[in-house]
Amino acid sequence: MVTHQDEIPIFIPRKKTKLVIFGTMGSINARSINGVKPEGDFFYYNNNRNHFWKVLQFLFEPSKEPRKLTIKEKKEFLEKHGIAMTNIVDQAIVPNKFKTDPSDTVLFDSHKKNKVTFKNANRKLREILKSTPMFFTCRRKKGIEELLKGYFSQNNLPETLIENIWYWATPTRCNPKKRSEMWREEMLSFYKSLKL
Repeated sequence: MVTHQDEIPIFIPRKKTKLVIFGTMGSINARSINGVKPEGDFFYYNNNRNHFWKVLQFLFEPSKEPRKLTIKEKKEFLEKHGIAMTNIVDQAIVPNKFKTDPSDTVLFDSHKKNKVTFKNANRKLREILKSTPMFFTCRRKKGIEELLKGYFSQNNLPETLIENIWYWATPTRCNPKKRSEMWREEMLSFYKSLKL
């Protein structure tokens, strides 16, 4: 068995948080594996095949052409737009054959076997989650819901918060501009439906 540890800290903007973005666990290049830390700097969505940052740039700054951001610039972008980010899985123990498999399916299987622990949300984040729209970076599915239930339970938050989450289409291998338009349309509809 191999132990994966998410090394990315929770990001909370200093000013008012307008939305929270959830992911499951950092990509392979942002995890410690059996205690060996990743090399170099890392942050959310480091994988170049994932267009998350381009989609966000199109979404929040549509008049600008997206560009590759440094980690410092990513943090400044989140700060500017009041976006908090956190992964929900802290540690996952997976079979050796999945040592380099970052897929959510592997996490779902580990969770069924009680081999997953969740991130601890600090008090500030727990308060934010009770009153702020939340978005997940993949579509709603049973495995994601089960992980969220575990995360909310560990952090003494009501399971009903799941209803305050919108599940975006994944930003992996997509047309970033079209995906941003889809996200924007869904966000507007979701905001109208919320009872926060």
